[in-house]
Amino acid sequence: MIATLSGLIAKADADAVATIAELHAQLAAEREGRVQAEAEATHLRLTAHLAERSPNPLVRLGRHGQLQYANASSFLVPELVGLPDTPVRQWMTEAANTAWAVGEAVQQELSVAGHDFLVCVVPVLDEQHTLFYLTDVTTLRAVEAEVQEQQQFYDTVLQYMPAAVSVLDADQRLRYRNPAARENAHRRSPSLGQSFADYCQDVGMPATLAERRKRLFRRAVALQTAVDWDEEWPAYEGHAAVHWLRSYQPVFDPDGGLRVVISYGLDVTLRRQAEAAVLAQQAFTAQVLDLNPNLIYVRKPQAEVVFQNRAMRELRQLVRAQAGTATATAGIQSVERTAFDASDAEVVALGRPLMASDRLTLPSGEVRWYQSMKCPLVQPDGTTQVLCVSTDITALKQAQLAAEAAATARENFLANMSHEIRTPLHGVLGMASLLAKTPLAADQRRFVGTIQHTGQHLLAVVNDVLDMAKITSGQLELEQLAFNLCESMAAATAPLAALAQQKGIEVVGTRLSDSCPLPWVVGDPYRLNQILLNLLSNAIKFTPPGGTIAVGGYLVAETETTSTTEFRVSDTGIGISPDKLEVIFKEFTQAYADTARQFGGTGLGLSISRALVRQMGGTLRVQSEVGKGSLFAFAVTLPRASAAARAAAQVPPAAAPGHRAVRGRRVLLAEDNPVSAEVAQLLLAAHGVTVDVAATGAAALALFDARPYDAVLMDIQMPGMNGLEATARLRAHPDPVRAATPILALTANAFRADAEKYRAAGLNDTLAKPYVEAELLAKLAALLGEPLPGAVVGPGPALVADAPPAPGPLPADVLPYDLALLRETAHGSLDFINRVLVAFHANMPGTLAELRTAQAATDRPVLAALAHRLRPSLRLLGAQALAPHLAVLEDADADSVAAHRAARALIQGLATLLKQLPPSVPA
Repeated sequence: MIATLSGLIAKADADAVATIAELHAQLAAEREGRVQAEAEATHLRLTAHLAERSPNPLVRLGRHGQLQYANASSFLVPELVGLPDTPVRQWMTEAANTAWAVGEAVQQELSVAGHDFLVCVVPVLDEQHTLFYLTDVTTLRAVEAEVQEQQQFYDTVLQYMPAAVSVLDADQRLRYRNPAARENAHRRSPSLGQSFADYCQDVGMPATLAERRKRLFRRAVALQTAVDWDEEWPAYEGHAAVHWLRSYQPVFDPDGGLRVVISYGLDVTLRRQAEAAVLAQQAFTAQVLDLNPNLIYVRKPQAEVVFQNRAMRELRQLVRAQAGTATATAGIQSVERTAFDASDAEVVALGRPLMASDRLTLPSGEVRWYQSMKCPLVQPDGTTQVLCVSTDITALKQAQLAAEAAATARENFLANMSHEIRTPLHGVLGMASLLAKTPLAADQRRFVGTIQHTGQHLLAVVNDVLDMAKITSGQLELEQLAFNLCESMAAATAPLAALAQQKGIEVVGTRLSDSCPLPWVVGDPYRLNQILLNLLSNAIKFTPPGGTIAVGGYLVAETETTSTTEFRVSDTGIGISPDKLEVIFKEFTQAYADTARQFGGTGLGLSISRALVRQMGGTLRVQSEVGKGSLFAFAVTLPRASAAARAAAQVPPAAAPGHRAVRGRRVLLAEDNPVSAEVAQLLLAAHGVTVDVAATGAAALALFDARPYDAVLMDIQMPGMNGLEATARLRAHPDPVRAATPILALTANAFRADAEKYRAAGLNDTLAKPYVEAELLAKLAALLGEPLPGAVVGPGPALVADAPPAPGPLPADVLPYDLALLRETAHGSLDFINRVLVAFHANMPGTLAELRTAQAATDRPVLAALAHRLRPSLRLLGAQALAPHLAVLEDADADSVAAHRAARALIQGLATLLKQLPPSVPA
């Protein structure tokens, strides 16, 4: 029992234990289930939390497309959670149907609201719904688009790159090539996977090309740097050789292993051909420059030559050899080197070409001359060099110097001839003039007249020779004065017309005013009249009595600024044969050998006339027939005078005060010629002038130091110290008042340049020999600077300087002139009288214009100067009524109203005098 009980107890214990164990097991299972459930709950909560917090939209649709769930991110894209009939919801329904149809997840892309989504559509079969997982790939797509764009860019670059670009592997086999590497107009292109050695073997190119590339490939890899080289493919089937500029660039992995080698090749065939052409051109240019005898070189300023042709190189070698210096520059004289540097610096500074005349003295003493054209040569770096082309003009320079020496010798000869002829001629004419003042018998007076006439003829010949000398030496200058061409022509030809009528020749004329209503021009009236007078004189000379001479002026063209006038002089004289028409224009040449014996003349008139016409821009023409006569004509184009110029047009030189202004003065005469000295002394002594004579410059200085003089008459050509040297010594006198003593140059040189030289040397004025008494007195009185105390010597009342300024007009029957003094001064010489009258008529229109201009401007100094210069001429013509006006204008203290009235009265009086004074007087 106990055993049973024990057994029962044992069984009960065992059952209890079993029950407890079962309970423990259930408890453990329940705990495990609870833990699992909690884990699942936690998982669900985490999953739901993740779904809600996911940045990507998550949407669940029912089987029929109804929205069952959408996380928060889905609501950021409203279209995803919109109504079923919206486009996006319809797209989602169709995508779900597609996934259910295939029975598995599908991926699609959706673009909505500016975003790109990768959509994973998952059908949940057992739960009958569809999940949409959306991943925003907007940035990814942008990056992919950028990468694709870059890839397209690089592909485009490689596609259109003119250079051949290839990629080689470590075995030098071709892995990639751009189109330029594939295109080869001459040979088949290499294939991918082919090495260059294989390609050379296939197309028959030299194996040396492949061997060279292999060496360069290995060098690039070994040195891990780019390797460049030039490569030439030989000519092929008529095609020229191909030149390449090639390069290998190795590319390594980060671990240092060779990844690829990029091969670059540029076809430079055209460049090489161009370079060859340039080299050939350079060689040709160098050859041309070397064959050029001129010096051609390029030089840096203040530096050595950087380029030179053969001529320059040989010259520099010659200088170095002769001087024994290291450089040619060191062998050049410093003065010449400085001149070269200065001209180069001027070219660089101005930036424009420069023509220079360079002198080069070789070390041997030989002198060479070069005409150099220097140009700036700007270099790429901005610096400037000097390109110079120098022509050896040594021979031309020597010829020029010889010509200048010859011209100087000719001028000296002419000056000496002028001096040697004019000086004794001055003595002859001066003594004849003095002799004419003495009581003479009729025959003696006729002899004196013959001496004076022949002397004046000889003087005219000398003047013609000097005019020709001026023309040939280029020293003849034309004045530019405004004048009435018609009046000037008429005044010039009137005396000769009267002479022709005396010879029995009919003279007919055509006035320029018939075709030109306003013949005012600007030019040289004296030289124009000289041409007309020469032509008219020849016509008179060669036309027999009973013949006819026609003189005319014709306006042939005009513009707003110029007038072209033709002048014609025709005659019915002896005529000229055709073969002599050019000969007559040569210096010292006449048509026939006996012309000078029959008609006289020197043969210079036409030469001078043609030269003057040519200098005026025209041409002197001639038509002639033997026995019927000749026609000379020329046309000149002159500027038209403006209204202001016409008002001021008449500006000729006028003489200075006259005889009595010099009375009581003491002058020093420096004259080495005894006859000339005696003539001047006697002429001046007759007018109350005390003359001290010095035969040399030194003697003149001694007399000048001993006492003061009112004026000095200085001969230029004296032995020992000449007149210019003596003048310089006089001007250096310590007493400034005496140093300013007026000095008048007495010279036989009639060149204008000489007169200008004398004025520059300190002489106040110039008087050319031979001079007449009136000229000497007028010049001396003008230098003394005093007005005329009285204008008329001889019959009639004296003209007093302080006479009333505005006398009334002359009676109609009283002439405004009296030629008594002119006749006395001329000593019976009709030629002298007529020359004075012609000169007055030629010059007075210009003076009137100048007076009008000065009066309009109230220019008192000019009015005074004009009055001062007019006084001797008016005195010589006996125009006594005009003297008071001159006195008022010369008086600096006169009031302006009186001066204005005097100027107006003087202008009116001169105009009346010009109309009534005859241009010539009969014999």
